[in-house]
Amino acid sequence: MKKPCCQKIIAAGLFAALPLAGQAAEIQVLEQVLHPERAITKKVELYGALRLSVDYADSDVSKQEADANPNLSDGDLGVSSNTSMIGFRGEVPYDDHYTFLWQYEQQVDIDDTDAGDVWTTRDSFLGLDTPAGTFLIGRINTPFKNMGVSYLGYFNTTIGDTHALLGAGSVGGGPRLDLLGSNSLNWKFDLADLNVALQYSTDQSGSIRAVDDNDRDSASVWLNWQPGDLRLDGAYIHYSDFYATGSLEAWRAAAKYTLGALTLGAIYEDVQPDNYAPLDRRAYGAQAVFKVAPRWNLAGQWHHAEESAVGDDEADQYSVGVFHSLSPSVLLHAMYSMTRNGDAAAYRVMDYAHGDRVGTASGGAPWAVSVGAQLKF
Repeated sequence: MKKPCCQKIIAAGLFAALPLAGQAAEIQVLEQVLHPERAITKKVELYGALRLSVDYADSDVSKQEADANPNLSDGDLGVSSNTSMIGFRGEVPYDDHYTFLWQYEQQVDIDDTDAGDVWTTRDSFLGLDTPAGTFLIGRINTPFKNMGVSYLGYFNTTIGDTHALLGAGSVGGGPRLDLLGSNSLNWKFDLADLNVALQYSTDQSGSIRAVDDNDRDSASVWLNWQPGDLRLDGAYIHYSDFYATGSLEAWRAAAKYTLGALTLGAIYEDVQPDNYAPLDRRAYGAQAVFKVAPRWNLAGQWHHAEESAVGDDEADQYSVGVFHSLSPSVLLHAMYSMTRNGDAAAYRVMDYAHGDRVGTASGGAPWAVSVGAQLKF
């Protein structure tokens, strides 16, 4: 069964803001991560993405400090899986207006074995596509997270992934905002040029074979408006009890504008936890992508986390990369990224989305260089 024409139009609109040479390579970011239900076209389908890279990372620490902590490096060469994943998905038509959707997806750590690689570690759901929108139930990325992924574009799941700073606390590790929503109810619909995603998690902390505890619930919304070359995004999330930090709420706003071969972007976030000082701060930054030649793009970004109540824990992250779309399914990259921390800050340079986390000591300036390939199948 074919998807309603309005969904096809909106999906095309999401790609319109990207440089033409990068559209095919970024489909796996926009379609399979942000809107996985729109990528379902067959009764049963095997799909995935392999994102392997060779990295050199330095935590800006001594050899003794690095030897004592597996997340620290005094200059090491490594192989990373960069959130490689595999999944099954499909659709079961009901009639001309309604289609049941399903998906099971897991992360795959190709560079090593991980006992946590079990089915449904990533977006997994049962859904219903209707004239009133798409309804999903399961374990699904929060709209707040998806807005951040949408903004990142090329830097998603690389050493330049800004989730090492955005949505992260200044201590390096600990609670982070960009998560999957456990036990979630999700509704996506469209109003003219406005795309809306709503999600409610009955128990964000998870409750396997136990009654969901609504005292740990969360609610999130993402609004996307793109009438032309300008794209505007806004997102909000509220946690009743965010991993023992008390209640938390956060806002994000972003804009992207495409002018010929150049796309400029900016983002702002404000995080307000009830009882966790390292995450109680504002952050903002900017990004630029320029098509230097057919299928070649140069991208750079800078993001800054303001000082929190901890004090003297501001930080800046800088990344630059060259991307080559070898084919519609293969994207190559070479990239440099670094994080410069204030005296009391320890933001990482590589974090969860990359696969191999590279932290630092307070006041450190960790950095990394990476060469890799992303293959979508």
